[in-house]
Amino acid sequence: MKRLLAFAFAATVMGSGLEAVHRPASAQQTSTAQPSQPTASRGRTVDGVMASVNDQVISHSDVRNRMRWMMLRFAEPPKDEKILLEIQTQALESLIDEKVQSAEFHKLVKDGTFSKEEIDEAVADVARQYRMSPEQFATALAQAGIPMQHIRDMEEASIAWSNLIRGRYYKTVRVSELRIDDMLHRLKNSLDKPQYRIAEIFLYAPDQASRDMAKERAATIIQNVQKGADFSALAEQFSAAPSASAGGDLNWLSPGDMRPEVAEAVLKAPAPPVVLQPIESEGGIYIIALTGKREPSDPTKSTILDMEQVIARGEGSTAKLEALKTKAATCSDLTKALEAVEGVTRTPMKNVGISQIAPQYRASLEGVTANQSTKLIDTPDGGKMVFFVCSTKSGDADLPSRNEIKDRLFNQELALVAERYLRDLKREATVVRR
Repeated sequence: MKRLLAFAFAATVMGSGLEAVHRPASAQQTSTAQPSQPTASRGRTVDGVMASVNDQVISHSDVRNRMRWMMLRFAEPPKDEKILLEIQTQALESLIDEKVQSAEFHKLVKDGTFSKEEIDEAVADVARQYRMSPEQFATALAQAGIPMQHIRDMEEASIAWSNLIRGRYYKTVRVSELRIDDMLHRLKNSLDKPQYRIAEIFLYAPDQASRDMAKERAATIIQNVQKGADFSALAEQFSAAPSASAGGDLNWLSPGDMRPEVAEAVLKAPAPPVVLQPIESEGGIYIIALTGKREPSDPTKSTILDMEQVIARGEGSTAKLEALKTKAATCSDLTKALEAVEGVTRTPMKNVGISQIAPQYRASLEGVTANQSTKLIDTPDGGKMVFFVCSTKSGDADLPSRNEIKDRLFNQELALVAERYLRDLKREATVVRR
């Protein structure tokens, strides 16, 4: 353990954030130097075993490489031994998870292999997250002492697990229309309240001793975020909340949707963006990033309409439109209902904000929902007009569509299924930690 920590401490002097760091050659040699290592019979270098998963070995060097990768997410890599021990634990657990996931994939998928091009593209995606080309990314990894093969193995395991989960559960996970209605209803009901865009990191600390340690960890995380570290990356790494898989993002919430202690801190916070001081809560410590605030929406300014404007002029204009309203209950009925009707013009109006409509017509549209029409409206030239509302959506409030809500709920459910599946697999596997 102490030997591994010594290498971990050496790794903290490396450049942060995967930026290309230029230092004297001697300094680079110091940070990556390792003692001579025995070679396993399979041609693999092994310098001591940290764990085994069935017959798969996880070595000290595997864990060191994963620790280096994890610490690159810090703007200023931590030097506190408690934080390093936690990173070491997380590095080891992530490698155990990958061994279990890959083994299950190859067990169930015959000839389950991925092309070099597929893995190249996955690594390129990681590079893009750091705003680097693949070549720059490879150089930065080398300077940090992280073998490219370690990243390729990590991405290959991720691809395998993702394919396995989607292939196995994609058709079984269901999101009901009732759940979509419920979320949409709650979102609409929150539009008349101030909303806050927040992300969270939850540090689990069930007792006072662990809570004191969690406060120290929280302070280190906050310092790094303030120095430029990516909050979402740290959330994925350290948070014990379900939102960790989404980088801690909780999207837009009204205070009533937050835990009381979090809401109190958010309401007292300075203008965003800001990272709040640690918040004590039941079971642990919250770190909250407040990234946005929006005032209650004015429905007359936020509603956007897709509609059809129908105008009739001349004698019998009122009768024509009344008859049309009777025949055409929705926009899709208009084409057939207008057949052989003379003296009537039809104009599609797409993505029109209700605030853009002339005030004398706006009142007739307020309260009219999709698949409804307005009452007859007088036009300046003596004709009659009616609006058929095809669909409505939020403008300033930026409400998600039903499909977006469905996708969000589906991905949440799929993530829970994957978590349970992995937990069961680890329970059945022979995992030995040394």
